[in-house]
Amino acid sequence: MAKLIEMTQLSPTMTEGTIVKWIKKEGDSVSPGEVLAEVETDKAVMEMEAYESGVLLKIVEGEGAKLKVGQGLAIIGKPGEDITSLLAQAKASASATNIAHAAEPPAQVLKPQVTTEPLQTPVTPPDTKAKEPEPKKESQTNEQRGGMRVLASPLAKSIAVEYGADLHQIIGTGPEGRITKKDVLDSLSSKKSGSGSATFSQSTPKDEIIALGGMRKTIAKRLKDSKLNLPHFYLNADINARKLETFRAELNEFREKNLPETTPKVSVNDIIIKAVASALRLNPKVNASWQEDSIIQYGRVDVGVAVSLDGGLLTPVIRNTDQKSIFQISSEVKELAKKARDRKLKPEEFSNGTFTISNLGMYGISRFTAIINEPESAILAVGAIEEKPVVEHGTVVAGKVLSLMLSCDHRVIDGAVGAEFLKTLRALLENPALLSGV
Repeated sequence: MAKLIEMTQLSPTMTEGTIVKWIKKEGDSVSPGEVLAEVETDKAVMEMEAYESGVLLKIVEGEGAKLKVGQGLAIIGKPGEDITSLLAQAKASASATNIAHAAEPPAQVLKPQVTTEPLQTPVTPPDTKAKEPEPKKESQTNEQRGGMRVLASPLAKSIAVEYGADLHQIIGTGPEGRITKKDVLDSLSSKKSGSGSATFSQSTPKDEIIALGGMRKTIAKRLKDSKLNLPHFYLNADINARKLETFRAELNEFREKNLPETTPKVSVNDIIIKAVASALRLNPKVNASWQEDSIIQYGRVDVGVAVSLDGGLLTPVIRNTDQKSIFQISSEVKELAKKARDRKLKPEEFSNGTFTISNLGMYGISRFTAIINEPESAILAVGAIEEKPVVEHGTVVAGKVLSLMLSCDHRVIDGAVGAEFLKTLRALLENPALLSGV
């Protein structure tokens, strides 16, 4: 008997997913455990597996469709079965979820990414654009010129209309040769430099509307809830990082002489992760979570590391961090960070951590405060190592200083408890040779 296959909840926080790619095609045989499609969740691109046996009779929702969890996307059954009622059920399911953009082609949606392009382009809001039929008509004429349709994004068409660019004269660099905003801007800039016209450069930048992706929506909700519901307080400590940098250089020298070439170089952040894990083991009250009627003090030490992505961030988790060497931590962090940027992390690789580290030192940030990643009770914000005068044995000398800021949930961690944790962490980072198991 044919069955309607629904969008599966692939991560704990997933409420909707976008079909990135269908692995199975209509007419393919399907067995339980086989991958049907790749789905982009709020966290990663994940594989959606089949739970039924049979033949993929119908793909109800194509690639690029965004569906709520539980919405029908395909039908599996025996060849020749009547699936009329299931198609009607899928249609009703889609109407009930009220996702109007599910069937829109990808080109109609502004990608939820932070663009690196300069915001030089005037963008007409939808309601204003609807009141200007003449430019819209010009766009249609422009793209149909010569009897051949031109593939271009709506934003690219809008810019072309405003500045009189001929889309037929522009080579598209997007998917399937689609003309993008950048292609039109590059063409206009080229013409400007050739003709000496200053019209384009004098245009006033206007707002650009960027659609929110599932990841950004989830991040926004979780951080808002954390900031509103958790009574944050902050503790700061400056670390003398001279020995820390020396220790890192010694580790990498040891690696070069004694370990395989595939072993990655150790970063300062790798050593900080190891030191944090050791400090958590020695200060278990910080390695805990609030549970309304109790506090869980974890026996495991699983440290998460914030990784920045286009459109948001993920926090891959190093399991049993305190039991791993710095070289093991270094290798695992780099592997998980790559999977995070490729949107290939599995739920078990970014959930259920006990503590999080957020490091912005590579951006030159001296110090900052971070919002706690619920249900954890603390997060460590790590700044850059900076050259500053320090006092050693009563004498002011040139030194290296690392600023740490600990955000704590006051329901779980009292000030003295957080201070003891930072005291332990400072001792380990200022004397990194104390870290064992490297």
